[in-house]
Amino acid sequence: MAADNENAAVAFQPIDSDDDTARPSRRELGSDPLNRQIITKLQQDGRTPYSAIARELGTSEGTVRNRVNQMIQAKVLSIIAVADPIALGNEGYALVALKLAANGDPRTASRRLERLDEVTYILFAAGAYDLVVEVICPTHRELRDFLLEHCYGQPDIATVEPMMALAMYKSLLKWGQP
Repeated sequence: MAADNENAAVAFQPIDSDDDTARPSRRELGSDPLNRQIITKLQQDGRTPYSAIARELGTSEGTVRNRVNQMIQAKVLSIIAVADPIALGNEGYALVALKLAANGDPRTASRRLERLDEVTYILFAAGAYDLVVEVICPTHRELRDFLLEHCYGQPDIATVEPMMALAMYKSLLKWGQP
């Protein structure tokens, strides 16, 4: 089963083209009907062999492999293992909602936060908050230290609202599912 996916880093090949200069945009890749079907299959089980996906979708294994590699290279798709941070013993698991100061730039604040190991995702949002940040720390103390050092007292952050996770009831991680 895994042998089918071992070549995930195979060279990029544009859809239906031998010309490397004809690379489709990320939006074109994401909206392509066959790519969306492939993504759906991989969201159900990221270890599904390309041959099984190809059979189910009525295409060739090579087509599935090429399209997956193309989407990975274009950062449309990432195939990863996801674990429940609470089940792994992380006591300091929180979503942190940030409202930026009047002069705050979400891109600047995001760049500062994205290089921190404790941060697993950053969402630029429209609404009551400007950024929503997932933070995973082994202990409550480390979460507190993270908030004090990287959120509170930052000149571009006006409001910090940590939402501590108490239990994980559902986490499908099917963001962007077609």
